Amino acid sequence: MILIDVVNAVCDKLTRRHPHVFGPKDADGKPLTTPDWEGIKAQERAEKMPSTQSSSVLDGVTQGLPALTRAHKLQKRCARVGFDWSTVAPVIDKVREELEEVEHELAQTHVDATRVEEEIGDLLFAVVNVARHLGTDAEQALRVANQKFERRFRGVESHLRNNGKNIQKYQLDELESAWQAVKKDE
Repeated sequence: MILIDVVNAVCDKLTRRHPHVFGPKDADGKPLTTPDWEGIKAQERAEKMPSTQSSSVLDGVTQGLPALTRAHKLQKRCARVGFDWSTVAPVIDKVREELEEVEHELAQTHVDATRVEEEIGDLLFAVVNVARHLGTDAEQALRVANQKFERRFRGVESHLRNNGKNIQKYQLDELESAWQAVKKDE
């Protein structure tokens, strides 16, 4: 493909996806059409899809995305067609339900690691949904939490090193005490 073909393809896409900008106007210069990006994109996906294959709202959500980002995009796509809670309260209830299901699996006589993994996945998916409802990027929120944890744990290591004892020699309650001291100092 040569450069002019790329430019033409981009121009065609912009014109097609923005009929409210490039389409017909009324006498006052106002667009006669309203933007319907999702409808336009769904039509584009349907045109790319073989006629034997049915299209889905979820088509085009890239498999290669980080899992938290992909969960957010899947949920957002479903929300656009009305498959979503209107408030955050039932989403938080869903997180509690999923946590109870993890606890239930852990309480079994013979813990099935596959079932535990599945339930933890459901729990994470529900937490991403809470983040989405609150306008928070779950991927970014987890990055920040990782940084905070790392900073605090390095503080614990430093605190313990100053006491002259190897971190592996401390008991959990002593480590927790150092953790709380680091948190208090922040």
